[in-house]
Amino acid sequence: MGDFIAYPSKWRIALLAHLSAGFVVIGLWMIGFFGPIPSSRRYSAIMVFVMGWVCTAFFGFCAVAVVTRLFTSGEDLRIGPTGIKVRSWSDQTIPWSEIADVTTWKDKSIILHLRNPSLFPGRGAGAMMTRFNRMITGGHVDVMLAGSDRSFDEAMDAITQFRC
Repeated sequence: MGDFIAYPSKWRIALLAHLSAGFVVIGLWMIGFFGPIPSSRRYSAIMVFVMGWVCTAFFGFCAVAVVTRLFTSGEDLRIGPTGIKVRSWSDQTIPWSEIADVTTWKDKSIILHLRNPSLFPGRGAGAMMTRFNRMITGGHVDVMLAGSDRSFDEAMDAITQFRC
């Protein structure tokens, strides 16, 4: 079997962009953009307003990140005998000898635990979220296949095959 390669899936990325935009609209509704702030027996108007801003900001950032992926081409992920290359993390291939462990998180993310993480610094949003991801998952590199043309199970099969 040759290398496992995952490419961006334009229709999945478009779906993620629409979902993000939908949550932005919900956030705007919660802050009163379309009329009065919605009332709730459970939460105060201030809490609804704050949650609306958090929703708008977070999913607005997600929408921008997802839409930029619509205009990118090339490989999102490559798994082969030399190691794993995650485009969202770095242009470097992380060799198997530097991967101490591979775990999963919530059956949707592949988590790489590196022996020397300083040798493979991340870039962009991935690098900014490193400390947070490490607290949540315990690993260094988070590999998600959302928006790609391959599945989580296919990637895990490739890791099993190539990892010695």
